[in-house]
Order: sequence, then C-alpha cells, then structure tokens
Amino acid sequence: MALELEGIRLSPPGVVEQRERRPRWICDYTWSQVNEDTLPLVALEAMQFGHALERILREILLANPEHGPVKVNKTDLSDGFYREDLNPLDAPKLGVIFPTKPGSQNLVAIPLVLPMGWRSSPPAFSTGTETIADLANARLQDPHYVPPSHPLDDLAAEQDMPAVASQGATVAKVIPPPAPHNANAVGAPPGRAVGVPTQRDPCLPTTGDPLQYVDIFVDDFIGLGQDPSARRVRKTLLHAIDNVFRPLSPDDSPFRREPVSIKKLRQGDCSWDTVKLILGWIVDTVNMTLELPPHRVVRLREILDSIPRTQRRTSAKKWHKVLGELRSMALALPGARNMFSRLQNALDKDSKTRVSLDKGVHQALEDFRWMADDIAARPTRIAELVPLSPSAEGHHDAAGSTGAGAGGVWFPSDTLRPREGWKAEVPVVWRFQWPECITSRLITSENPKGTITNSDLELAGGLFQFESLVQTFDVRERTALSKGDNLNTTFWERKGSTTTNSPPAYILRLFGMHQRYHRYVPRYDYISGVSNPVADALSRRFDLPWPELMSHLAPHMCQSRGYQVWTPSSAFASAIISALLRKQSPRESVLAAPAPPSECGISGSPSVLNWASTPFSKPSMTKFQSYKSSSTEYVPANLQPTEVKSGLDRLKITYGQLPRRSLQWGPKIPA
Repeated sequence: MALELEGIRLSPPGVVEQRERRPRWICDYTWSQVNEDTLPLVALEAMQFGHALERILREILLANPEHGPVKVNKTDLSDGFYREDLNPLDAPKLGVIFPTKPGSQNLVAIPLVLPMGWRSSPPAFSTGTETIADLANARLQDPHYVPPSHPLDDLAAEQDMPAVASQGATVAKVIPPPAPHNANAVGAPPGRAVGVPTQRDPCLPTTGDPLQYVDIFVDDFIGLGQDPSARRVRKTLLHAIDNVFRPLSPDDSPFRREPVSIKKLRQGDCSWDTVKLILGWIVDTVNMTLELPPHRVVRLREILDSIPRTQRRTSAKKWHKVLGELRSMALALPGARNMFSRLQNALDKDSKTRVSLDKGVHQALEDFRWMADDIAARPTRIAELVPLSPSAEGHHDAAGSTGAGAGGVWFPSDTLRPREGWKAEVPVVWRFQWPECITSRLITSENPKGTITNSDLELAGGLFQFESLVQTFDVRERTALSKGDNLNTTFWERKGSTTTNSPPAYILRLFGMHQRYHRYVPRYDYISGVSNPVADALSRRFDLPWPELMSHLAPHMCQSRGYQVWTPSSAFASAIISALLRKQSPRESVLAAPAPPSECGISGSPSVLNWASTPFSKPSMTKFQSYKSSSTEYVPANLQPTEVKSGLDRLKITYGQLPRRSLQWGPKIPA
C-alpha cells in the first residue's frame, strides 16, 4: 500500500545515544538522496546558534554589577521538531522503513512533522524558535510592556533559588579571594600567580538598567535577568513561546503536551539560579567562571585515554569523533583551539579509512592532557573569553635577511598595572636577532629549497610580541590588540591552526598554551607596512644601539613618555627557534611566571566600549579586498599611541559578529 503513494521514498532509521535519556530516533535521508535533492527553500540564516554561548557570556560580563549577580534560567521545548507540520502531499518523500519483528508485515512510517535527519528540519524549526527569541527581546526592550501572568511562571517560581542566594551568600561553590601574586595553584608551575585580578576592567559598565535578555540554542531558551526584572524576563519568554507554538486548550488530545517541557520545568530548568548548566557548561555568575561539568571532564579523559601513547594507527571514523568531541570542549577553553594543527594534519594523508598516529600527533594529545589537568586546577574566567576594547595596542614585524630579526612595540593604556620593575603607561619596545640556523633556512630566490618562510618568522614575532606584554604588564582578563603587516600571519593568528606540518603548527601550539597560562584575550589586526615604521626599524636596525635607534624613531613615539626595553629570555627564544625548526619544545619553556604587578593604581577613565572581533571567528571565510597604498596614508601624527589607525578599516573586513541578527532576516512574504 505504502509503495503506491506518489513520490514515496524509503530511508533507513537509526538511533543516537543520549546521556541519561532514551536514545533519539533519527532518519538517514542520505540513503535515498532525499537530502541531496531537497531544495534550500527554508531560511538557512535562521540558524544563529553558532555563537549563542559567546553572546550569553558577553551579556553576563557586561551586566551592571549594581543590580547583583546575573540570574540564569533555561526553558526547554517539548517534542522539538515535532511541533512543526509537513505538507501532507510531500510527506511520502520522507518515508522511513519501520523496524518490525522477523516474519511480521513490513511497515513504512510517513512523518507528518519535521523528522530528525532531514536537512531542512533545523532551519525550519529555527525559524520558529528564533522568532520567539526576537519577540521576547523586542518586548523586553519596551519599557512600557508589562507581561501578564502565566501559569507556568508560577510553577517555575516554586523552584527558584532563595532570594538570599542572589546576593552570593548561598551558591553551589564560592572561589576563595584572590591569591597573592606569589601563590601557586594546584597544577600550576612554581611561582605562577593564579588569583583572580583585583582590578575590574574599566571597559566594563558600572551603570545601566538590570539585564533582560533571551537567546536560543536550537530548542533551549536561555534567559538572563537581574533583580528585580528576572520574572519579567521569564513571563515575557513564556508568552512569546505561546505566540508561536500554540499552548494547550481544553479540546486537545490527551496526548498533546504543552510547548514547554513540564518535566524539565519541575526539575528546575526554568528556575532562576546563579549557577546553571548551560549548553554543556557550568556557568557561575557570582564567581564569573565557566567550567566543564564532571561528566564531561571524565569524558575528556576517556577520549585521551582511548588513544594509547604506543598506538600507531586508528580508523578515520574514530579520529573524526575524537576531533569533534575535543573541538566541542575547546569552544570555551582559551588557547585550546591552537592545539589542533597536527591532529587535523593526520587526516590529510592518502588513506581515507585509516589515520597514522605519528610522534607529532601523540605530542598534541599530550598537550590536551595538560589542558585537561589545567581545567581541573582552575575554572575558566568569563573575562578570559569576551573581547573588549583593547587595554594595550602593539605593532610587530619580522625580517628574514641576514642580520635581521623581529621587533615590536606596545602602547599600554593608563588602565593597565605594570609589573614590578616596569613603569606605567610607558611604551615597551623589544627586538630579537635571528641566528644563522634560521636565516640559512629561509626560502628565497637564491635558496628555493629552504624550510622557513618570511610569514613563519612574522608569526614567531607575534608570539614574542605577546610575551613582551605579559612580562611587563598585568593583562590577565584584559584584551590586547596586536597588529602586523603580514596577511598570512593574521589569518593563522585568528584561525589558530593550520593543516600542514609546518613551522606555524608548532608556533600556534605555543600561542595556545601561552594564552591559557597568562589569561589574556588576544586580538589580531592587519596594518600596512608603510604605517608600521617603528616595528619595521626594530626588526632590522640591529646596527644601532638602543638610544640611537629610539632617537631615530622619536617622531613616531610619545616623546613625553619615553620607552622601556624588554629582552626575551633565552628559554623563550630557544622554544621559538625550535618551533621554526619543527621541533617540539617543553611547554615550560614558554610558561615563564611574570613578576607580580606593582602596587600603584590605575588612572584614567574607561574608553567608549566598542565590540571587538570574537576570537572564535573564522577568517578563512572572509574575502579581502585588494589594498593599494596612497601618498596620503602615512601621516606621522596618526602614529601616536592613542591614535594608531587599523589597516582593517581600509580592508573593510567584517568577521565574527556576535550580536543576534536584526528582525529582518529570511525571505520576504508578499503582503
């Protein structure tokens, strides 16, 4: 009978295992080419959940602390995709072979609602859920909107945390006060200060109304609120859900359920709390931390232990699963995304079914084991993940000719505390001359068989650049903007990985560990070479002593502030040289504990807050416009530390936009 239906196609079913829940039914619509033949008529741009976690963390960090800690709630939809109906005439194309006992009549299931596994289900469903979030946020921004009472709000209120907990008196755990700068953390190298910074970033707001915000990840609504507006957020969201997915009515079938999952609501999901499991992470808005829940920490160790140190081959299917799970956990672990170069490179071999696990792969897995131990030693601070206005801006450059090297300058703002022995607000300059073992391997027209490119040297100079900053100023949980005049370097720095076993893979590994250890938020911009005279001279003029060189560069520096010279340690320089030579360095060589911050305070007023580009962006998808220098581009007055212009303004680069899209997305419907 079913085979007589017009357009019938049959696809095999399957199940996906779920933690602490029954397996989820899913259909393989690639089997009968249904997914391949489906026209993309739904609004693909409706799927905005790729940056949901970053948006949520940003809102928490930027909330006005005068209203107390941010409270979080999670509202889960019941039945998910099954809330949206299909066109009955097209449903046979999505037919699924229904499992039956041997000897029984063969059955075919024809879905009447969105099925799991069909390529159009996620964007079609997201059209509804994103509309709910847009409705809720639009109403929350309207000061005149007063949401009526909602029966589920009263039920959820029974699970809310006690009011005293919102003041931080009773939460699941409280991190101790900041440790002295000479204290050590469990798992931290000797002498490393790990206490939370004692200075709040001046870029963070101290005024404003209580936070009221809603975001969505597939079918999980995340609500954020502060007293006294938290219940307004929940009631507004519940009514927005009812506006899109019809609530229960007395004449409904007894099998139909409320759009909101009552089961999870009774378990406390829809209640307000300052410690909440959000999108697979434990978010603590009192201590302002983010950490993996215990079961995911166990899972991370299981993944790493599943690849013994002596194993030389594994299946490509298992390796894809390992990479996928590691990437999901690395999303909010600063520096972890820089560890994937050699793991990803293992897939770029001739075999499509087997993966060779060479020494480099096992070394990368050892780095992840170190990362797992570090996660257990201390949670990630939310301020390590959200880029703000830069507290320091720097330029760096590198040259590969004989006698040349790398050099850079940092212009610290008056909001940064200097380390002991260093001066506040005074620019920091540095330079390092490449040894012969590096310059002799540089690829040139005379040496086409070399192994090091000039872009590799620029990337190495970028790591020197950040080391010079962390050793001279306290930039924990602060954003630092580094600019270079090499586009390849800018791409590598932003992406965090490469798929070749080349020097950048080794250098980016050091970048990742360096960022996690020192806890700064890096940003990377491009600056044209003609606008980069200070770093250009620092990387080339090794024939001049410091006083003479800085006198030569005086027109480009803030003369009233002078300068201070930083010199790389031999251990750090050795690690970078080894990376350029494709040799693994001990991680301790780039994890040098800086001196504690000086006791002097910070001055100045916070600058206007401009959203920085997210470190999770994908610059490989960005199209650069052609760039041509002009005779008016180089203006010495614009090269002062507080007025340096970004080359990205001229390149018109836009990437990593965090805010939710405007309400005008999707195809327009004729009136």
